[in-house]
Amino acid sequence: MSDITSELLQKWVAAIKSGDPKRVTELYHRDAILLGTFSNKERVGHELILEYFENLLKSPVEVQIVSEHPFVESPDCAINSGLYNFVTEGKTINARFSFVYALFNVKSEKYPQVEWKIISHHSSVMPET
Repeated sequence: MSDITSELLQKWVAAIKSGDPKRVTELYHRDAILLGTFSNKERVGHELILEYFENLLKSPVEVQIVSEHPFVESPDCAINSGLYNFVTEGKTINARFSFVYALFNVKSEKYPQVEWKIISHHSSVMPET
C-alpha cells in the first residue's frame, strides 16, 4: 500500500510540471485544505486551491522529491511526508511536505468507482539552521 502514496505523490508532481492549475486542483477533494509553501493563507476548497496554483504556475515549476515517508493508517487513508525542492525562475526552494489522502466513492455515469483525493496538504519552506 505504501506504493500508492508514492504513486499519488508522483501524480501531483506531474500535474505541477504540466503547468495546468486545474489539473493540480482536481487531485484535491472539493473540501480539502492547502497550507501552501508560498502563501500565508489557509485555503479550503477548490476555489481557493485553484487560486493558489494559478499564481504558483505563472512560471514553470519543477519539483524534485528529496525524501518521502509513506504511512498507511487504513485501507482508505494514507499519509506521505518528506522533503522536496521547488525549482523556478532559476531558484531552488527547499521545502517540507505532508499529504493526507483519502479514498472516496466517485459517482460516474457508467459505473461507480473509487478515487484517491488529497484532503490535507501542508508545505513550508525549510527553516535555515
